[in-house]
Amino acid sequence: MTTRNFQINKLVAFLLILLAGTSAYSQEMLGIMNSNYAGINGAILNPATPVSSPYYLDINVLSAHFFAENNYIYFAKDEYRFKRFLQPNPTFPTHPPDGKAYYDYYTNPDKKGFVNLRVMGPSAAVVMGRHAIGFYEDVRSATSARNFSYELAKFMFEGLTFPPQYDINYIDENKMALANLEWAELALNYSYVFRNMDTHYWTAGITVKSLQGYAGAYANINHLDYIVPDHDTLIVNSAIGEAGISLPLDYQANTLINSPIFRGKGVGFDIGVTFQQKQRSSGLSNNFTTLCSQSYTPYVYKIGISLLDIGRIRFKDNAIKAVLDDRSTIWPGISNVNFQNINTMVNDISNHFYGNTTQLVADNKIVIGLPTAFSVQADYNVLGNWFMNGSLIYPIKLMKVSVVRPALLAFAPRYETRLIGIGMVASFYDWSKFHLGINARFRGLFVGTEKLGAFFHFSDFTGMDIYAGIKISFLKGKCRPKVSDKCDPNEYKKFHIKRSRSDMLRF
Repeated sequence: MTTRNFQINKLVAFLLILLAGTSAYSQEMLGIMNSNYAGINGAILNPATPVSSPYYLDINVLSAHFFAENNYIYFAKDEYRFKRFLQPNPTFPTHPPDGKAYYDYYTNPDKKGFVNLRVMGPSAAVVMGRHAIGFYEDVRSATSARNFSYELAKFMFEGLTFPPQYDINYIDENKMALANLEWAELALNYSYVFRNMDTHYWTAGITVKSLQGYAGAYANINHLDYIVPDHDTLIVNSAIGEAGISLPLDYQANTLINSPIFRGKGVGFDIGVTFQQKQRSSGLSNNFTTLCSQSYTPYVYKIGISLLDIGRIRFKDNAIKAVLDDRSTIWPGISNVNFQNINTMVNDISNHFYGNTTQLVADNKIVIGLPTAFSVQADYNVLGNWFMNGSLIYPIKLMKVSVVRPALLAFAPRYETRLIGIGMVASFYDWSKFHLGINARFRGLFVGTEKLGAFFHFSDFTGMDIYAGIKISFLKGKCRPKVSDKCDPNEYKKFHIKRSRSDMLRF
């Protein structure tokens, strides 16, 4: 089976499960974004931070972050080795009776997962007294799944081949939701010192983002009442929900579509405010003659609040919105169903639930919201170059359909200077899991993880987190000496004497 066909088949299977009950994602890079030397990267967590940076110019060359976590499938700790992921064709031990490499937590609570990928390309921020302006461009992918019962999760991953769940009338009313977004951002950041009185230092910032959607998919299930009598039959007594896709695929030929690259558009923004209690009066922010001659005053503590990823993407190209409005069906022979393409899948589902091939599709556009969140950051200068940070990130769902990022509460001690930085992060992920991470920086090179256990086998593997990047930065108060174009008379005399002695030695 080719990779493309495998992806199509998995998509078909997943959408079938979500629509009809059948079978067929940093955390937040806290180690760098809360650093005093975050520069433009700090705008991701709070857009008000770049203007208070010790840099007058910060350039992010390239940085990347990958995070994944779930509470359903896992690799057993005694079978897991991280080095297998680094192999060209990794293989994991399988186990009877079905030969799977993974196990599952076949228990309550409801199952959920989150996957997040961000690659940030060339970006920069420049500070000009009370003002700072910057930009960044990145590509992002985010997927969230929430509130899936473990019985439905079992059918989703293994098909209708689990006899212990046969002949049971399952009724799920816990509003299951899946959403995926893949998009590019071009962001413009502006931050401003709006109050600078003695040691009190206030900044505000906003980031406006142009969003270009590459792909999107979602499914919201408000009510699902179903029975699986055997591996070959599905009975749906009632299904209420909707799903939508906009993918870079030809839905008839199952081939990739290269044009247009982006199928959706939108606008997003972040806003934030910070307060700093400075160690001493920071003076006038505009009292400088060159960018490099600006001064930086350390703080005793700082507090910031921000709203992140407010916005949405509307997909109009290659989009399908499907709706089930309290429909039922009996579907015999479902184990033999083998959809050749997405169009066939949609038509067949529509025919089973509505008695025709068209009524399932309600619209040719979909809208998916960004993973919006409210954040609070607090940082305290404990002693010298030692700091303690606390951060809270809390999801806010502003739209009916959106990616939902997990809640995060983290505490992070660190030691940092201009040259090096090293820190730890202890976090409570989604109020249910404790993660421990480390991070390090040498000049403009940084690397870190907020889930250190994923690289070892101390516990079952349910996900991982890793980030790294490289940047070039220029400190305030560090100006290169200018070369004078005028010769001091004393310097001429020294040169003349030295030249005369040299001439004498020749003879």
